[in-house]
Amino acid sequence: MSKNKLGRLTLVVAVVAALFLSGCGGDSQKQDRLSKEAEDKVYEAYQAHDYPRIIELVDSLKPLGSMSEGKACYWLGYAYDRMMQKRMAELYWKTGIAAVENSTDDEDVHVYAGIANRLTGLLSTWTEYEAALKVAIPATERLKSLGCDTISEYTNMLIYIGCAESRLGLSEDKTDDCLEEAYRAHINNIRKHPYAISYRDAIVGVTNISYNYLETADYEKARLWLEHLKQLIDGYEKQADARPDYTDKQRARYNIYLARALEGLGRREEAAEAYRLFQKTEYFRTAEGKMLASDYLRLAGRWQDAADNFGSMDEWMKEHGTSYSLEIIQKLLLRKYEVNLEAGRIDTARAVSISITERLDSAITLSRSAEAREEAAVHQKELEMTAEKERYLRQRHIGRFIGMSATILFLLVYIIVRHRMGARLRKAHNNLKTAYDQLEETTTAKERMESELRIARDIQMSMVPSVFPEIEGLDMYASMTPAKEVGGDLYNFLQKGNKLYFCIGDVSGKGVPASLFMAIATRGFRTLALTGKTPAEIATRLNNELTENNEEGMFVTMFICRLDLKLRRLEYCNAGHNPPLIGNADGQYSFLDVVPNAPIGLWPGLEYEGDEIEYLSDRKLLLYTDGLNEAENRQQEQYGDDRIVEVLTSLSDSSCRDIVEALKADTDRFRDGAEPNDDLTMLAFSFTSVT
Repeated sequence: MSKNKLGRLTLVVAVVAALFLSGCGGDSQKQDRLSKEAEDKVYEAYQAHDYPRIIELVDSLKPLGSMSEGKACYWLGYAYDRMMQKRMAELYWKTGIAAVENSTDDEDVHVYAGIANRLTGLLSTWTEYEAALKVAIPATERLKSLGCDTISEYTNMLIYIGCAESRLGLSEDKTDDCLEEAYRAHINNIRKHPYAISYRDAIVGVTNISYNYLETADYEKARLWLEHLKQLIDGYEKQADARPDYTDKQRARYNIYLARALEGLGRREEAAEAYRLFQKTEYFRTAEGKMLASDYLRLAGRWQDAADNFGSMDEWMKEHGTSYSLEIIQKLLLRKYEVNLEAGRIDTARAVSISITERLDSAITLSRSAEAREEAAVHQKELEMTAEKERYLRQRHIGRFIGMSATILFLLVYIIVRHRMGARLRKAHNNLKTAYDQLEETTTAKERMESELRIARDIQMSMVPSVFPEIEGLDMYASMTPAKEVGGDLYNFLQKGNKLYFCIGDVSGKGVPASLFMAIATRGFRTLALTGKTPAEIATRLNNELTENNEEGMFVTMFICRLDLKLRRLEYCNAGHNPPLIGNADGQYSFLDVVPNAPIGLWPGLEYEGDEIEYLSDRKLLLYTDGLNEAENRQQEQYGDDRIVEVLTSLSDSSCRDIVEALKADTDRFRDGAEPNDDLTMLAFSFTSVT
């Protein structure tokens, strides 16, 4: 054998041996795809709040190598934490930190930050402040050394550190520096990303700091941090995508926390004024809001008001699915007893004391039983983890032995057949590799495209609302069915004060370009509706925006409405869309007279005209896209306007949901198996007189 042939042979053997000894091999692209699919399944369970499903998925995927050790521990810890199994969550998160704390891989660092943040929060919630500091301090130092001191997990842990140090009475200057650094990080993030979500992250962090100082009775610092909180809430309210209900809740929290801080500082009149502002919010009327006020009322000695608010305790427990645990007895029932006793409501106080006595034994028994079960589960899991590590090491040793044996055998066989099969083997190998690469490239591209279209469809469907306004007298329902994976139809609605805006639209074309244009149009509608403009003004402004940089010449037909919920006046503007059908008092339907206008996005500078119905009550209105009237069967016959009117007339007494579902079902029957030729979207509503 020549030296060149011997050198090539040695190289081949070395490569094969390295693969066996390292335990590597297989298709890395396929492994990446499996990992992505595994994460998608877990994320679906996360969105559904199905925590047992998360555990089931991770336990089945981790042995297959579809999920890393660190990421698996993150999800298992999260699921057990949400299921209130603290010890199990703590076990998995500590195991996860140990698995990734020495890695500098970007994904491992991200997992490390997530686990450290979750574990710190868990320990802080259970008032284990020293243990929380032992996790958070080295984690923040490591993230800072890696240049990751701008991520939200780092900022959250700074707040946990500051609050824990204040609870333990450690260095006041160090605590202040830590919390100020976290606040500056939130402000910098808002400057870089001036959106509602950035303000919400900052509001959550500063609310936790303020509450911490209230709990430690450091009322002056609590007052100072509450000033920061007020500025953040003011900034959030100015954002185009701010939610009025969230603003109301945060202003309520600010005022009740401020009342508590001022009361603690002896500024009783100012505290009472802050409480009056709290009472003006919608949040005050909820059971949660009334329970939140109890700390201030007890501090102020307003026992009658406190006793009244504790009347909402059962409602609050029902909303949160809370049972009478030891913690609830201590934090709520005992306080309810105290305030009723101080308020002189002896009978109620006596009834609460009896309830405490009756529930205490069972709560203690349940607590001990739960602790014992969790202790046993943790111990069993620790044994399983130890056994799994030993099994992994044994398999690794066996694998190496098998690998060495296979390498030697391969070497012997290779030497024997090398001279005879060399040329033929190389040719077959090259042909096979070429065919495999082509097949893999085609398969991977097809799977990636299908996955991206599924994701695009999910994103698009999440942009149209599925929960409709709960307004007395209002019946509304809508449905959107894309003809392809993604489509260009849209509908949306938004309530601003006593005005309800809603619209329906149809973008030219189909597929991904249409879906992107649909997303832009939907966003524009919601943004302009928040400004309080009329439907015609919305169409005019939206047309000017969509005609800019519209090189593809796309457009959208829309029908935009604004309903005055008090006056029952309906204002509308038709932008090249199908005129809706309106029901008369006798149950007959006719097409609404509309100014046609041009579709939105074609020509800049157009002024759209609108119209109105002075008094809309006890009448149904159906908005739809041409996927309804132009639906075709196997013979390419169209569904038609007459059939729509016929179906609507037969459903004159039905709800809006029944109308939409009936039309959708009838369209399916009419097509008789023919593929949909266009997206189908319908929105029906009526506004009934309230007596």
